[in-house]
This record gives sequence, structure tokens and C-alpha cells, in this order.
Amino acid sequence: MTHQQATRRYFMIFVPSMIGYMVATIGVVWARDHADLPAMGLYVLAALPIIAILCTFWAHWRFITEIDEFLRTIQIKAVLFGLVCLMVMASVWGTLENLAGAPALDVFWLVPTFWLSYGAAALVITRRDGGVF
Repeated sequence: MTHQQATRRYFMIFVPSMIGYMVATIGVVWARDHADLPAMGLYVLAALPIIAILCTFWAHWRFITEIDEFLRTIQIKAVLFGLVCLMVMASVWGTLENLAGAPALDVFWLVPTFWLSYGAAALVITRRDGGVF
């Protein structure tokens, strides 16, 4: 499979999944604040953005397995950078929470932090190593 085909397949799942994630998250927050739903109803609704996020991770996994070794290396480095950013954020802020009384950081921000740091790393590494983006 060519890089262009793999990229097209990836975005055919990634974009709708991220749109679904955003719409579902907004919908669940609205339902939580405005609808009189039982707790079990909110748990069921909260599964929608969770499923969307799992779809994005699966699409990314499939994309990485479908591209050549050079591009796969770039993707793996970018994913590792995103994970390192998450670990640094969790470690630093967790230490500040426990030892200095900093306000709690909502774990909701882990997903956007990962994707933003991964995306920035993918751009930088691709340009640096001469890959195709």
C-alpha cells in the first residue's frame, strides 16, 4: 500500500472519529447539565466519546502498520514524544498537586495534549528527516 493510500484510509476514520468525539463530548456535557438523566444514562452516553477516541487510536495503529519503515519510524518517534509529554505533564503536575497544593488538573486534557504534542513532533521530525507529510 502506498503512503497516499494509507493516509487516505487513516483520515477516512480519524476525521469522523474526532468530529464524533467533539460532538459527543459536548452533547454529554449538555445532557449532564440540562437533562434529568439517571447516572446510568450518563455512563451510557459517556461511552460515545470513548468509542470515538478508541477509533482514532485504532486508525493510527493501522496507519503505522501500513506505511514503509522510514515513515513508520517517524510516526513511532512522534508517538513516543506525545507519550513523553503526557508523562511529564502528569508527573510534574501530580507532584505539584501532592506536595504544593496545586489545583487538580482534569484528566480530560490528556487526549488533546497527546494529539497536539504528537502532531507537532510529527511535523518537526518529518521536516528534519526529509519525510513526506
